[in-house]
Amino acid sequence: MSVPSAVEAIHLRKTFGPVVAIDDLTLSVPSGSLFGFLGPNGAGKSTTIGCLTGLLDPTSGGIRLLGEEMHSDAVELRRRLGVMPEALGLFDGLYATEFLMFSARMFGLDARTARQRVAELLEALNLEDEGRKRLADFSHGMRKRVAFAAAVIHRPDLLFLDEPFESIDPDGTALMKSWLRRVVARGGTVFLTTHVLEIAQHFCERVGIIAQGGRLVWEGDINCLKTDQPIKTVNGEFRSLEALFLAFSNHHDRQLDWL
Repeated sequence: MSVPSAVEAIHLRKTFGPVVAIDDLTLSVPSGSLFGFLGPNGAGKSTTIGCLTGLLDPTSGGIRLLGEEMHSDAVELRRRLGVMPEALGLFDGLYATEFLMFSARMFGLDARTARQRVAELLEALNLEDEGRKRLADFSHGMRKRVAFAAAVIHRPDLLFLDEPFESIDPDGTALMKSWLRRVVARGGTVFLTTHVLEIAQHFCERVGIIAQGGRLVWEGDINCLKTDQPIKTVNGEFRSLEALFLAFSNHHDRQLDWL
């Protein structure tokens, strides 16, 4: 029996004037999976997440999330999503407690549940002493923790995370990864971007690779790499995600004679 898709992009295209950010992207992410969306800087990863989550309007193409069409009026569908965007989306004038309470209430949690979850998240993420500190005064790593907490506080069915582990210390990264595994274990889906290919190789089950110009150049299961088996493609066999990524992302090993 086939697994239903949590994320479907159908011939998705996004342009900014003459610049093509996403070029005819067709992608299907199975429900209950950890999916890594990889690509070099400027390839269109954040733009893709923006289109999938409704933060940006695609130029053309279709989007279905959790079996429903994604559009500007899909309010109930959006309540089932958790989003940690590239820009984090924090309100710098608020305290961490205020921002997380706002996020929880916006997603429909009652006041008692919201207060309980805010307290639990701040403690688990080592932010309990920072709860009455304005977000503008937080370090980048602390801001990432708050943005992650806001993305998961309402127990979403589908999580979109743009570089969630950047600037997070090893303890925080391990905690966040364990929480994301719990999301998948209960049937949820995680769609994340990362430049740390080692994390993607050991953490994700499937990956998609886009090249400059927003073209999907490879997508598939990478679980075989966890048992030291190669990924077989038309470009050859690869025993690491790094080798696969470099082969499909038009990498050129440019050397500097003077260095």
